[in-house]
Amino acid sequence: MEHSKLPFTSHFSKLRDQPKWVLKLILVVILSIATAIVSTLAIDYIELYKDMGLSGAQLEQTKTFAKISGLVGGSISSIIGIGVTFLIFWIIARIINSDASKKSIFSATLSYTIIIKIIGLVILLIQWATGLSVTDYNIASLNVFNKGNNVLKAFNLQNLIGAYVFGVMLYATFRLSKKSSIIWSIIYLIVVIGFGVIGAVINN
Repeated sequence: MEHSKLPFTSHFSKLRDQPKWVLKLILVVILSIATAIVSTLAIDYIELYKDMGLSGAQLEQTKTFAKISGLVGGSISSIIGIGVTFLIFWIIARIINSDASKKSIFSATLSYTIIIKIIGLVILLIQWATGLSVTDYNIASLNVFNKGNNVLKAFNLQNLIGAYVFGVMLYATFRLSKKSSIIWSIIYLIVVIGFGVIGAVINN
């Protein structure tokens, strides 16, 4: 398994015996803060609040509040998300009777999070650099063909890669069979896309 040619398989396999996590946790925090900063910079708040009928001073106050809330809230929610993700993965490990230790699961959770966050940050940086609105588009999703369609945002490359990494983690760290790992990856993809679509419909 350690010699599998599939990307990340060797890394996740090593986490069973070498579940290092301190530096990875620091990296996750840094990535979370960087993502919150870039997200805040990439949002056009004037365009976002233009239909609210705010005066110049009110608009500036609203922009400032929104930026601070985005930076603080985005960073904190991302860090809390680590704990939630770990809990979900730990529950799955218990369901499938994996013998992976809690430390290995936590280390795998951080590796999974780092991969997903790097992809998301790269996408944000590209959109920010090109001036493409992050509220209207996600260049890694089907939404790129239909401005403002949040339902199509759920069908994106980040979710596909997330499902793949999740499957590799189950196979290499949790020692689940290849077939079962694929099935769980498909379930993961359906659930993530499903929540994304439901969220988009509710917010429309």
